Amino acid sequence: MPPSKLTRFFEQFLFFSIRRPLPPVVQFAIATAAIVLVTLVRVLFVTVLLPWLLFMPAILLLALAFGRNVGLYATLLSAVLAGWSIAGPSGFLGLNPLQWIASGAFLVVGVGIVLLASELRASFARVNHLMQEAQFARDELAAREAFLSGVLSSSGDCIVVLDREANVLFVTENGRRALGLSEDADVHGTPWRMLWQELDGNRASGAIAAASEGHETNFAAPARIGDGSLRWWDVSVRPILQDGNSSGQVLLVARDITAKRASERERNRLARVVENSADFIGVASLDQRVEFLNPAGCDMVGLSPETVGETRMLDYIWPADVERLVEEVLPAIRDAGSWSGEMNLRHFRTGERIPVHYLGFRVQEQDGSLIGYGAVMRDFSEIERARFQQRLLNNELSHRLKNVLTMVQAIAAQSIRQAETLEDAGEAVSARLVALGRATDILTATSWQTAELHALVATVLRPHGALSRRIKVDGPSVAVNPRAALALALAIHELTTNAIKYGALSNETGEVALKWWIADGPIPDHPRLLLTWRETGGPNVTPPPRRGFGSVMIERSLKAYFRAHVTLDFLPEGVALTLDAPLADAIATDRAD
Repeated sequence: MPPSKLTRFFEQFLFFSIRRPLPPVVQFAIATAAIVLVTLVRVLFVTVLLPWLLFMPAILLLALAFGRNVGLYATLLSAVLAGWSIAGPSGFLGLNPLQWIASGAFLVVGVGIVLLASELRASFARVNHLMQEAQFARDELAAREAFLSGVLSSSGDCIVVLDREANVLFVTENGRRALGLSEDADVHGTPWRMLWQELDGNRASGAIAAASEGHETNFAAPARIGDGSLRWWDVSVRPILQDGNSSGQVLLVARDITAKRASERERNRLARVVENSADFIGVASLDQRVEFLNPAGCDMVGLSPETVGETRMLDYIWPADVERLVEEVLPAIRDAGSWSGEMNLRHFRTGERIPVHYLGFRVQEQDGSLIGYGAVMRDFSEIERARFQQRLLNNELSHRLKNVLTMVQAIAAQSIRQAETLEDAGEAVSARLVALGRATDILTATSWQTAELHALVATVLRPHGALSRRIKVDGPSVAVNPRAALALALAIHELTTNAIKYGALSNETGEVALKWWIADGPIPDHPRLLLTWRETGGPNVTPPPRRGFGSVMIERSLKAYFRAHVTLDFLPEGVALTLDAPLADAIATDRAD
């Protein structure tokens, strides 16, 4: 039976008062006004018989509209005003016993009406609360459905619902496109393997079976889709639950990662190249904060990978090159796109300078906007050391050539001056130059650093063949400097040539003793090198009437280059040479000579 208009009005009245409550002061004011108005109506228009009847509807309405407290207040006020209206001139306390009894009965009935009305109001309030909750739930459900519908329609993933047998129950529109299906293709009930043909085992089938039993699975695999193309997919397979239990249906979300996978392969390949490179490779932001540095770069400048993010570009640059980087290099990179040249870095731990070949370039977005700076640097230390060594060698070669040429000039001049004929001069010059050349061979083998005495003597004596075996050589291993080596080579050549022509090696029985040793000098910790040449068993020797080139050259060159005391004696039994030199001067390599 449908509710009447009065019932609907009554319901609307209650719901209105519940949903839009007035302040308590206003409620009590309205109750007072209503009861006063009823009192006036009763005085003016109604007899004194049963004066309380007119107040009952007012009390009921006030209790329904404003609740128990206002209803009780209205009941008490009605009893007072009703008693006042029938008391007459004697006032409220002038009621007779019957009227007092009637007033008491009115209060009891009024309180009962108020309590009944307040309970009715509370019931309507609970109904209103339930209605609001139901409406909120409906609104929330509608919003959730709209949200989920929007998510499904906007998601680029392939979202599929399968039954226990892995047959398709639902596919999103984007899923249909991802699977290469036409818009009018009816795939409901189609086995999933017909739409997604896996190439790598049966991972999808196993995941779907596991999801049917309540398990979740994620995997990546290649598969052919409806149009026959091969794609890579990232797949998530989950059970669909109902009341906390598996329903047997499966939610499958597959994302096409073909392009991402190809991009990742390229990035991984590039990352491996950068990480395995022996060059310094780094990237910095526009504010010059270093964002990346490969392992070779960290090793080059002495940084740990954990501290790279705390550094800036200028921290790596040798102080003398900082201004150049700021004023020349970075503007060139910004304007021209790159800059290359030599630069110097600073080692963070040792502070040493590191020469590098610097290639700087722009790091930019696809639209060409600059977002940072990149740099590839190669350690130039070895090349710089080679350049320095080359300069030293060039200077050394120039210096040595000048010394040798000076000595050749002296040999030639003295040989020609002492020779009686041009032929004799030529032979003497040739022989002496050969001895000088053999000495330079020994020095060249050691980059003109030193010459070992045994090797030097053997080289000078080698052209004399069997005769050289009659020269007994004895002494410790001593390496002399280039000046001393050339002087000693020429001296031994002259002594040997003289012995062959006039001395101990001119007959069949003579011998020569060539000895050297290291002895203590008169100054502690300053040893000396002693060397002697003694000829025995040859013809008697008489001092020459004049000193020839050989004698002069021997004494002067040995004294000058060994800084030694040299004596050359022509004793009757043979020529004797004694050399006494500071060992330090004989073995020291002086590049300024």
